[in-house]
Amino acid sequence: MDILSGISKKRTYQKDENILGQGKFCKSLWFIDKGAVKAYETIEGVERTTYFFTKHSLFTNYYCWVSGNASDITFKAVEECEVIEIDYPSLEGLCQRYHIFDTVGRKMAERIFVQEFQLRKLLLNCNAIERYEYLEQNRPEVFQHFALKDIAGFIGITDVSLSRIRKNRIKKQ
Repeated sequence: MDILSGISKKRTYQKDENILGQGKFCKSLWFIDKGAVKAYETIEGVERTTYFFTKHSLFTNYYCWVSGNASDITFKAVEECEVIEIDYPSLEGLCQRYHIFDTVGRKMAERIFVQEFQLRKLLLNCNAIERYEYLEQNRPEVFQHFALKDIAGFIGITDVSLSRIRKNRIKKQ
């Protein structure tokens, strides 16, 4: 769409390059054209993956943008990525001029809310094996793009425990 091309720019990030660092302010929305990105937080020196984004995903730290607080998470490319970046002030200007973008934005926010709600239920109500099975069934691409230590951190276990789960699942098959 020509309207969006006027406020967006293509960017390339190399493997292990931060797109948004913890403590920085989020001023953009990103769309992954190629590659994969992990979201993680570091607490007391321990890194914990909080989400995985793959090709054709939108991502941002919406809480950071709305609250005006610095980001508590980092977005990092786990492989070379090509993304389309849209800065929020330009996007807000577009929404004021063309109300259809407000509607699209609201629909996207609703979708993110549902995903976050499902993720919270998964993390609160399921054990590690059930979380692993959820990823297998609903996000199989995660296993193709992300390190096992990141998957273990997301599930909330050590990579040794994840290896044990994987080994036991292979035995049962």
